[in-house]
Amino acid sequence: MQSKLPGLVPSLNTIMISAFKLPFQFEPIGLKTDLAQLHATDWVSHFNKGYFEGDWTGVALRSVGGLSGQLYPDPQAKGSFADTPILGRCPNIRAALTSLNCPLRSVRLLKLEVGSLIKEHRDYDLGYEKEQLRLHVPVTTNPDVDFFLDGHRLNLNEGECWYLDLSLPHWVENRGSSDRIHLVIDCELNEWLGDLIQFSAPANELKTASTFSSPEELERFRQLVLSDLTLQQRLRETADPESFVRLVVDTGHQRGCYFTAQDTEAALQTARREWAETWIN
Repeated sequence: MQSKLPGLVPSLNTIMISAFKLPFQFEPIGLKTDLAQLHATDWVSHFNKGYFEGDWTGVALRSVGGLSGQLYPDPQAKGSFADTPILGRCPNIRAALTSLNCPLRSVRLLKLEVGSLIKEHRDYDLGYEKEQLRLHVPVTTNPDVDFFLDGHRLNLNEGECWYLDLSLPHWVENRGSSDRIHLVIDCELNEWLGDLIQFSAPANELKTASTFSSPEELERFRQLVLSDLTLQQRLRETADPESFVRLVVDTGHQRGCYFTAQDTEAALQTARREWAETWIN
């Protein structure tokens, strides 16, 4: 895809950002006040039925044609995105949206009810390369909401505005005693948004890769994992193969074991081959 914004869409060699908190905050009280203006009939079940267990519902605030019941943000939609009548009942959310100096597409409130789970998946239509970015603003949440992105748990607080690369594997579980409601905003990448994310991101929020290969260090880390139940649980946070490799490398580096993704993939291939041979023989 040829970018309409030269210099903003990174090449494959560019360090990418998986999650970044934008440097401004929305007032949670105002956002919650708008929730009180919604009716029970405004909430519709999420369209991806196979992606969740429990209750995952949403309210369309901007959609193609401004239709209130249109929760699906169709990336191939031919019509224009417009405010729905429901947004007119939400003055605080509408004011928050005006602070985003980029074109807006779909805007929704998404509610994950108590005890519900969004299974691990990827949203392949999002990302820098697609020039479609998704922002999340928690409106109501609780400490027992687990939001994992690329095998890492995110701590998202009410009123914060986060860019999340949801083309990476992610899953959410609400184990708390209150519903989790996020304002979810799909934006078109422009100079303002690209500059804000690319040039403000701290180094510890960037994906990095080691270039120093050391299978011996990987084996040392493997022995640590075998003796540590906490580490074993940590490495179970994603079922996605690519995400798992990144998680192993990151966690290994945190424990002082320096090896590469290629070392990890080679070890996994060897383990799979040995497992297969036990069945063949």
